[in-house]
Amino acid sequence: MKDYLIQLLDYELWANRRLIDTIETVDNPPARAMAIMGHILSAQHVWFGRITHASIFVTIWEDIPVSWMGETAERQHRQVVSHVLGLTESELLQSVSYVNTKGVAYQSSLIDILTHLSHHAAYHRGQVVQLLRPLIAEAPETDFIVWKRS
Repeated sequence: MKDYLIQLLDYELWANRRLIDTIETVDNPPARAMAIMGHILSAQHVWFGRITHASIFVTIWEDIPVSWMGETAERQHRQVVSHVLGLTESELLQSVSYVNTKGVAYQSSLIDILTHLSHHAAYHRGQVVQLLRPLIAEAPETDFIVWKRS
């Protein structure tokens, strides 16, 4: 299971980097595209804080300058991968207690949280691509299967 999660995290970084690299080529990216990409990255940060019970200093809709996005994605990938590698297989199945942005308490397994993050990011990356499509010659492919084939 741990290998699968690391694979999922590696895919996430690859897909996010492809989208960030595309955003960097656009002279004036749409504000909504920037906000959504910032949301993907800040939501990952917020969830990592929930997983590790660390203090969180960002919101899930944080404005992140495009010049910081690549570094942010790389740093968060290293943090989450390091955390996952430090856990036993049984710890991956244990429940994590957290409070959502509305103050409601929940418990979810780390596997479920990381799966959610992957699906959440894929959904929003699709939105960003739709916003960028009129401004770019070719939309970046960020599908999991494309990553697996490469």
